[in-house]
Amino acid sequence: MNTMKRITKITMAAITFLMISFESFAQNKISIVGGIHSADISASGINVDFLDIQTINRFTLGLTFERKIDKFLTLKTGVIYKQKGFKLNETTNVKVFDIALPVGVKVTSELNTIDIPLLLKLGFDNSSNITPYVAVGPNFSYAISGVIKTKATAIIDFTLTNTPINLDSDNYKRLGIEGMIAGGISFPYGKGEITTEINYSHALNNFTSDSFIVDTGIRNRGVGFTLGYAINF
Repeated sequence: MNTMKRITKITMAAITFLMISFESFAQNKISIVGGIHSADISASGINVDFLDIQTINRFTLGLTFERKIDKFLTLKTGVIYKQKGFKLNETTNVKVFDIALPVGVKVTSELNTIDIPLLLKLGFDNSSNITPYVAVGPNFSYAISGVIKTKATAIIDFTLTNTPINLDSDNYKRLGIEGMIAGGISFPYGKGEITTEINYSHALNNFTSDSFIVDTGIRNRGVGFTLGYAINF
């Protein structure tokens, strides 16, 4: 935990230093972005091959800020709301009047997070108005709430439980550090520009602690598809 705090402090200090150092370029961009985040998990210490773990697709929304470093490089950060988690389906067939009907249970874990990315973005200037780019860096994710939903599945689905995740317990770690890579394009529109992006993130630390299950870990990961509108100032 001390290592996590140390990394966070160093990163925040780096952000402040970069913002001051690049004052002379004075080429900034602020964007509102929205889209879909397709999330699931990776697990260590447990065998999940026999489980039907599926992704959940949820809406994401936020603001991003960009500051030009030089002709090609840009520092990109922001505040993004995401929902992370996974879905687990277990189904069996029950015969009713010689008709096989699927009966089972569906478990959905949803984690509401506020994400702060710190990405170094490389733009590829060309003769057209369309500018492709790639970006890479850490993403800091803080869990604000979570819930585990269970549903019985038969001819129709009906809810069994909605259990809040107690993020204040020692079983979970609210702060996550992820590696992120992104790619996209931007092009002028009106007084600003439209940006479309695809990104992938994977947690570098476990969401669950050893207090939850010893020598096991669950890490969030996901693919995002976003569309945004940016204004230069």
